[in-house]
Amino acid sequence: MAGNRILYGYALFFSFILFVLFDLYLFHLLLIFLVILPPISLLALFPVRKKLRYSLEIEDDIVPKGASGIRLSASNGSIFPCAGVRFTMDRQNALGRVGKHYIEYAEDVVQFPLGPNRSYTMQPTIKMAHCGRVDLSIRHVTVVDLLGLFALKVPKNNGASPAGSIYVLPELQSRSIQTDDTADLGLDSATYSTEKAGGDPSEIFQLRDYREGDARHSVHWKLSARMNRLIVREFGLPLNPSLHFLLELTESSTPEAAESMLGAMLAYSEFLMAREITHSVSWIGEEGALRTIPVSGPEALASVLHELLALPGQKRWSALERFTIAGIPQSDAQLIYLVAGFSWNESTDSNVARLFENLLELRICRQITLMPDRCTHEAANSLRELGCDVQLLEGSIPGEDTEAQL
Repeated sequence: MAGNRILYGYALFFSFILFVLFDLYLFHLLLIFLVILPPISLLALFPVRKKLRYSLEIEDDIVPKGASGIRLSASNGSIFPCAGVRFTMDRQNALGRVGKHYIEYAEDVVQFPLGPNRSYTMQPTIKMAHCGRVDLSIRHVTVVDLLGLFALKVPKNNGASPAGSIYVLPELQSRSIQTDDTADLGLDSATYSTEKAGGDPSEIFQLRDYREGDARHSVHWKLSARMNRLIVREFGLPLNPSLHFLLELTESSTPEAAESMLGAMLAYSEFLMAREITHSVSWIGEEGALRTIPVSGPEALASVLHELLALPGQKRWSALERFTIAGIPQSDAQLIYLVAGFSWNESTDSNVARLFENLLELRICRQITLMPDRCTHEAANSLRELGCDVQLLEGSIPGEDTEAQL
């Protein structure tokens, strides 16, 4: 718009020079035309401003990184065209926010021309730098005249659903849990589902006729011989999870650390769900209370994914303290404690050291694996002395490399 105004200023200046130097009727008309053209263009913009309707639509509220997931629509109900409908949007990532302070904020401007009595819908390219719940809002919409000299704000009551949220997933990771102990995988549970089969061979869910694709080891050979047809055993699904994930997102965490923590947790969860292994996840939600859910399949995880992608930043060790206070003794459980924004000082965190000891002494869990986004060798050795296994979120183990990982 500034460029158009400069060009118009030059055109008006040169036409005035021609008007002064040459006493020609044509130059008189040119000057008059250039003088009255901007007011006419501005007057034509007022009906467009009054009759323009706009909206922000969410196509899919859960999208991978790099996808937009939104649509902007505008409808011009006047008989006059406009050179541009300009959307100015605010974009805030709710993951890791502290109160009303967002650690990731951006502004996006989208513009397109719109003819008279026409509607237009576009899907803008808005790149999300990190995963999380991205809150989008239209700050204001302006219409630009045909000369590109003036811009008028459209009344806010002309907009429908001017705000919305999309949930951006973290990048996929490949993780696995290596263990020879069936308890680590939740297969030694005393409680089993009565509605869904699982993978625990020690418990029979039901017997049924053989179907193509069934594994040979699930065939009940003795019963099949008696019934003169192949009978298959469906194994039980344990409901008392022995793997427990505790998420801690601190106030000092970076967007990269928060994404790494969620990516690791989702990768582990997908690994376990693929093997029909029930596990549980705990976190401190937006209301400030500790929440815990058992995850027995994709539906259970999807039901809370919206909350996990909008975890607020908390004071250090808040989730660990709440989990210890509300912990139910579960002597066979393995706690995987994922921390974004980790810091450890042996002299000032003595109370936290006691929390780790209480988790083991009170048999809230039998093993603790701490997974921070960063950890020095000294801090890792100190934590191992408390009975914690230490592994970074990206998979490496502090102390195995000669260089300190900060």
